[in-house]
Amino acid sequence: MKKTIEQIANVSFIFFIVFGLLHIAASFLVIQDVVDRTNWLIFNALDLPFLLAGLTYGASKLTLTLENITGQIKTPLIVCTSLAVVLFLIAIYLNFGIPDANLFQ
Repeated sequence: MKKTIEQIANVSFIFFIVFGLLHIAASFLVIQDVVDRTNWLIFNALDLPFLLAGLTYGASKLTLTLENITGQIKTPLIVCTSLAVVLFLIAIYLNFGIPDANLFQ
């Protein structure tokens, strides 16, 4: 199970870097008014995949660190995964449940 979590951490780190660079590049383009409204909507769609990759990487690395400290892997895996899922569900609610004030102005 440890090998699988290490592989998940490696893959999610790559996705974290890719989505992070895309999100930062899109942020600069939106700030400078270089892009039109369609690309601005793409910019808003990048935040959840970026967060998901970051939470996956963070939870897997924290699980591996806690496994080295405690000697068991199932309990840290359950705790870190449930915390990451709760944080992601809160982010989904904040992203879709609360409307943007300037979306269609």
